[in-house]
Amino acid sequence: MTEEDQFEQDYKAHVARRRAHLAEHITPETIAYLEAEFQTNLPCFQGTQGSYDPLDAMKRDAQREVVLWLKNELAQYEKQQNTTNQ
Repeated sequence: MTEEDQFEQDYKAHVARRRAHLAEHITPETIAYLEAEFQTNLPCFQGTQGSYDPLDAMKRDAQREVVLWLKNELAQYEKQQNTTNQ
């Protein structure tokens, strides 16, 4: 096995451990709470009519990206579990 193959195997194992840890601790209720708390469903320009705060837009966008990343990691974990169990 080459050094590159070993690195790839180690990285895949690391990702699998990370996803398992997230799946153990991040529940659908946690995701729902984050979405509600940070209002990630609102457009970035949401607020009083005619106002736009670029810092609020940036913050909401970043919070939305974190929620989307968590959802993706949990979906990938479920997919991995389904293929492993078949």
